[in-house]
Amino acid sequence: MTGFGQAETETETFNCKVEIKALNGKFLDINIRMPRNLQNKELELRNDLSKKLERGSISIGIIISQKNAAAQFLPINQDVAQFYLQEINKIATQTGMESQHLFKSVFDFPGIIQSKEEEGTNEDDWKTIVNTVNNALVEFNNFRLREGENLCVELSALCNSIHSKLKALTPFETARVEFIRNKITKELSSLQTDLIDKNRFEQELIYYIEKLDINEEKSRLSEHCQYFLQTLQQETNGKKLGFIAQEIGREINTIGSKSNDSNMQRLVVEMKDELEKIKEQINNIC
Repeated sequence: MTGFGQAETETETFNCKVEIKALNGKFLDINIRMPRNLQNKELELRNDLSKKLERGSISIGIIISQKNAAAQFLPINQDVAQFYLQEINKIATQTGMESQHLFKSVFDFPGIIQSKEEEGTNEDDWKTIVNTVNNALVEFNNFRLREGENLCVELSALCNSIHSKLKALTPFETARVEFIRNKITKELSSLQTDLIDKNRFEQELIYYIEKLDINEEKSRLSEHCQYFLQTLQQETNGKKLGFIAQEIGREINTIGSKSNDSNMQRLVVEMKDELEKIKEQINNIC
């Protein structure tokens, strides 16, 4: 199930902003983006999140904005700067170039100005960051809860639609059996009736009509629909709903193969269409 949550915390020295996004997935895959000075805490954060999240492709972004340059950078590394200056003077002497032109680029050399991202973070700042992550998780879970409630309403409507179409089969089913009986009787009337064993004929007719009977399938399909609606109200994952949907599909297919009537076939097609929509939505919670 998709989800989104964000939170922001402001301290005297920095601002912390956390965004959590999720896409559908059968397994839990956590991707964390954070400043380099926090990377030694990534495993700790990942383990904590694994206990609070079940599945999905989760993307977590932690953005730290320092409020002043003193907090963001360390003083100039004088030892490194003096080393570069000495080397520049040697090159200028050997080549005859003016050293002042080379000095202009000395601050571009690595290690002169150091970012505090190369340092670790203290425990107080880390606690603030973790609290911000937890606040974003609360909003994230609320988002998913609202989405789940909307999804439950949609799945219930689709399942009820299948059940209503199942009830609509009854009048066509009765007419179909009578039509088949009359058709067979009419065909046989053109034959020599004195050669037909009426008792055997009735037995064969009953056997043929019983093969087209769908009462058992209708009963099982009705039970599956009710079970599906009951399961929606429970705290469960999409796999169980998927298994029930498979059973619903099996009964619909059997009814379709036995229908032998255009009106009934039309209702069967509509039920299959509703079932496909159910399966698509179940993928969002698997």
